[in-house]
Amino acid sequence: MANGQVVLVTTEPLDGGPPVRSVFFVAEGDAAKATAIVAKMMAPNERVDAWGLLPEAAVKALGLKPGDYTHT
Repeated sequence: MANGQVVLVTTEPLDGGPPVRSVFFVAEGDAAKATAIVAKMMAPNERVDAWGLLPEAAVKALGLKPGDYTHT
């Protein structure tokens, strides 16, 4: 297992109002690949950004296998 990425998804509500943010933990060390994994399921009004490194110990603690993700 290797490091992963923390990915931030920002959703702009269609009816206005403040953006809603969600944090995803992705078992993929490359930031571009991690954002692509999450972006596959996002809507057009959502922005996906790599936020930082997820240590290998955290990937293991979350029980993620390569390419898996979970969110808070």
